[in-house]
Order: sequence, then C-alpha cells, then structure tokens
Amino acid sequence: MIDAIDRDGCYRYALNSHPPADNWSTGRATLLGDAAHPTLPYLASGAAMAIEDAEVLARCLDACGDVSEALQLYQRSRMDRTARIVRESAGNRDLYRIEDEAEMRRAFHEKNMSKTRSEWLYSYDPLMVPLGG
Repeated sequence: MIDAIDRDGCYRYALNSHPPADNWSTGRATLLGDAAHPTLPYLASGAAMAIEDAEVLARCLDACGDVSEALQLYQRSRMDRTARIVRESAGNRDLYRIEDEAEMRRAFHEKNMSKTRSEWLYSYDPLMVPLGG
C-alpha cells in the first residue's frame, strides 16, 4: 500500500508546539478549543478539550449575569486543565518518535499512560466540575 501512494500527493506538515496562553478572553469575546489552547496530538485530547470548553462556557454564561464576568469565570475554570494537557502532550512527543520498537515499548510501559490518563484526564466531567478553577 505504501509503495502505491502518489508521493507527489503526500504532504509533510509541521507540528508546532506553543506554551499555554495566559489569557483567552477580553470584554465580550473569548476563544475556545485550539484557538485558546493549541496542542500537539500526542494525548489525543484536542477535540475533547473543545467540547469541554463549550460546556463549561455555557455553564458560566448561565451562572453569571454579565458576559464579561462569565468569560473570565470560564477562563479561570479551564486554564489549569488545558495547560496541563498542552504540557503533557508536548512531553509525549519524544515517546512517539522512538524508532526502536523494544525501546518504545519499554518507554510506554514505564510511563504507564493508561493509569495516569484515567486518574486525571478521563475522569473530568465538564457538567460537574466546580466553576472558578
């Protein structure tokens, strides 16, 4: 299959790493998803973060009488979690670039991502998380 690929139709693209932003909101405008916290694909959480953002943002808008206040509450509620995901994803980059299969297996086993993801990543519930951080 790989040999049959039209090599002129395949493109390489850059994966750019950005440090977590310290502000997403101003006045009556805010960002969510990749616009607020672009992340590398090594934790497979980009789409999930956008959905979480939307739910928490909706809760904040319901909870506050003022849009600017709601946007600041949303930002405070999401900033630590999304920054952690961005940092952890960037930290996983090297794991996925190990070329030796045995070394890759050892590194993944040592990190035990299934356990750590279950402890903090998958247990997050945007419907129930306390607002405000």
